[in-house]
Amino acid sequence: MAKVKEKVFRTAAGEILSEEDIEKIADEVESDEPVVFTAVRPVGRPSLDGAGASPRLSFRVPRELYDAAAERAIEEERTVSAVAREALERYVAE
Repeated sequence: MAKVKEKVFRTAAGEILSEEDIEKIADEVESDEPVVFTAVRPVGRPSLDGAGASPRLSFRVPRELYDAAAERAIEEERTVSAVAREALERYVAE
């Protein structure tokens, strides 16, 4: 006879929910009491400076410039975004 694999439920943080946890959640949802969410997780990536949302900057470049930046970023184990941020920081500092 084939073994049936038991379903494992996890939280968003990766913690495994026990049968007791699942029953508690089900009881709370099925009750007439309002469901209380104890933690709010921010959506998206964390800000770059830790002070809220980071503004997004988008611009177009010639293919050759992008390819050169991507190649150098790979060599330096960085992202093209990190290279572009550094270049913009240097420009503003001048």
